[in-house]
Amino acid sequence: MKESGGRRNAGIDILRGLSILIVVCHHISLRVPIRHTALADFLPAPVIRILGRGGGDAVTMFFVLSGFLIATRCHERFGDLRSISPWVFLRHRAARILPCLLVLLAVLSVLAAVGPDWFRFRQPGQSVGGAVFSVLTCSFNWFEGRTTWAPANWDVLWSLSIEEAFYLAFPWICLMPSRVRMIFLGALIIFGPIDDILLRGANEIWREKAYFPGFGSIAAGVAAALLARRLTLSVRMCRGFLVLGAVMALLELGDDGVIWRHLGVWVVWLLTFGVALMLLGLDGLGRAGRRTAPTAGTHWIQGCGRLSYEIYLTHMFIVMPAVILFGKFGGTADRAGWLVYGLVLPMAWLLGAGVAAIWSRPAAQWLDRRAGKQRGSALSPV
Repeated sequence: MKESGGRRNAGIDILRGLSILIVVCHHISLRVPIRHTALADFLPAPVIRILGRGGGDAVTMFFVLSGFLIATRCHERFGDLRSISPWVFLRHRAARILPCLLVLLAVLSVLAAVGPDWFRFRQPGQSVGGAVFSVLTCSFNWFEGRTTWAPANWDVLWSLSIEEAFYLAFPWICLMPSRVRMIFLGALIIFGPIDDILLRGANEIWREKAYFPGFGSIAAGVAAALLARRLTLSVRMCRGFLVLGAVMALLELGDDGVIWRHLGVWVVWLLTFGVALMLLGLDGLGRAGRRTAPTAGTHWIQGCGRLSYEIYLTHMFIVMPAVILFGKFGGTADRAGWLVYGLVLPMAWLLGAGVAAIWSRPAAQWLDRRAGKQRGSALSPV
């Protein structure tokens, strides 16, 4: 994210970077449990819980971050959200999302036919054509809810369906009167946990990947971005929001079940509102010209944040071969499993950086130019 003065907000990049690292570690831990590795000897138990099973929470964080960043970018581009051009917004989203996604779908489709078993659809009702169609119609989460889990490299696409379904409607949400817009966003935030209750009889996949919990988290990010433009916060208040939000988010991320037993599905509000508060604090500090993150030792995490989309789409190409090789030579529950984490994380970053540099970012810029955007007038990539 760029601040109005043209500088990136390092703190927000760090949040994005931490989120993608949790997702990657979670996907490794499903196959090489981190609690069985030597890492569990010196990392605190809450950190092991976060890295081992925090993938769903990290996606929730992504949703809040995405809503905040895109609403902020639109506010800066159009001056006021009611001045948004739906065509310009959707055109830019397509330029950012589709080049990488379409190539990924082509590669996965070929590998589903001729590649290793972990790329192939084996479940009744699943097919390459059905999967591609559902991804392109923002319904891959529904596809998995009806047919069960898709192969690992496909499975990550469920969250993209939720996010892009929201953004198809986003320009028309922006065109609402401001008071109506905030009421609508508030209703989405409230309905997220309620939707989980209504789906109590549904299968686990559909409950985890339903639309409205994700919509509510994105709406919280959008609402935070709108509040950031209306509120005048002192540096002390910004730091207070940052600390309070971090505490709330960590309570949910590191919960061992105690908080869940008391709050049930409403525990998601701890994380959603916690991240929203952190974003308000970081944005306010950035506007005040204050440093929003330590500089030493965080550049790689910030880089992961800026590459989060590319890493998210491609990291399973690193995870699955690494896990399979480890299984052949060391076993899936061996204490040496920390080597898989040490190998996968930098390689996932390298793959994401390569995809961004060679294809996704240049393609997005070319499509924006082809659509008639003047140099410097395009929305910043998110």
